[in-house]
Amino acid sequence: MEQRLRVLQSKTVRERAYVPPDKTPLRRFGGKLAFKYGLVLMLVLVSVAAVCGNVPQGAEVDKQLSDTKTIAAFVIFRHGDRTPDHEELALYPAENVLNDNLFFPYGKKALTNKGKQRSFFVGKYLRQRYDGLISKLYLPDEITIRTTDYARTKMTALTALSALYPPPPAQRWNPDLDWQPIPYNTPPYEDDDLLYWYNCPRYLWLRDKTAELPEIKKWIEPYQSLFSYLSSHTKTNITKPEDVFFLDNLFQTLKNVGVNPPEWAQQVMPKIKDVTKIEYALEFYNADLVRLASGVLMQSIVNISNSIINEPDFEANKLYLYSAHENNVAGLMAAARVFEAHQPNYGSTFSLELRNNTKTGQFGMTAVYARNAGGPSEILPIDGCDGALFCDFDKFLTLVQDVIWSKEEMDEQCKNVTDL
Repeated sequence: MEQRLRVLQSKTVRERAYVPPDKTPLRRFGGKLAFKYGLVLMLVLVSVAAVCGNVPQGAEVDKQLSDTKTIAAFVIFRHGDRTPDHEELALYPAENVLNDNLFFPYGKKALTNKGKQRSFFVGKYLRQRYDGLISKLYLPDEITIRTTDYARTKMTALTALSALYPPPPAQRWNPDLDWQPIPYNTPPYEDDDLLYWYNCPRYLWLRDKTAELPEIKKWIEPYQSLFSYLSSHTKTNITKPEDVFFLDNLFQTLKNVGVNPPEWAQQVMPKIKDVTKIEYALEFYNADLVRLASGVLMQSIVNISNSIINEPDFEANKLYLYSAHENNVAGLMAAARVFEAHQPNYGSTFSLELRNNTKTGQFGMTAVYARNAGGPSEILPIDGCDGALFCDFDKFLTLVQDVIWSKEEMDEQCKNVTDL
């Protein structure tokens, strides 16, 4: 155990570029291509057993999981469909069209009714997958829920939990309401490690420095004319992938309230989507960026898992839920070495499952991704585990040791903006 803990606390950084191997930007970020090391996503449709929820059924499921059961699951999901925020709206020049009435009754940067529906599907998916791991009764010692300090992630958690825990007779407090209150935790905005893009100046500085690397410039160069085109039409200064990403988000969120992108934007939408993928590859390009984005969360996951394995009296929850943002879903996938460059969809859900082989006693990690709210899910082979869907736990620790650290270490490093 001491040796494992030393692994978790190691500060050794081994640079690992999370980028596709192809040299052509348009092909490189084609969504179905994998990151460096030849990672190929294995698409596996899974349906969960109605009772146990631990062993996916069906002829396409790899036999590597057939003798395993889930001991604990760490699940992060993106909020549902939302309205735009003020920063995104600033990129759109048509003030006479985009008035506040468009967002009634939701308000800005808020969950829409479609977003609530999608969040409900997240909860249905979680019940299907983890039924049996957790009881149908809400038992507070089985589950913990955390959200970021945003209304949309809190509402997403509440809606998902209503689907995850419809009250059985013992907990039905109102005969006319198929709902029961489930608590969640929200750390203060300024202290939340999941909000690294706001709370960690070093991350933003390092990401911008990374964008200046010659290989990154080669990806961006073909889109300089797109930047000029978008700048001209929005009357704003579009100069980098992040700007295009925000504009892409604006068009997505406006569509959520019935406003289609203008014709000039529709003409270049494929290129806008390409640049959004570049932005996501840039955000998690190396171990330093991944550690700043997800290192605290990953250390929590491996420490809890390590305690479950090695401490018989350790009182752990069975399901750890995080209602957050697309950057958080992508960031944890990158830390787990299963990420391909893309923007996770509304309601997309990523799980790291601590599993136990019932025949050998071996513990391992399995990565599961539901690209769309409600599934279906894919079992993703963790890069470095030779294509296995069940990655030996000790091997997993070795693979993630360069992207984990404590919250105290993160807070200290986030202050050192230019100190390499």
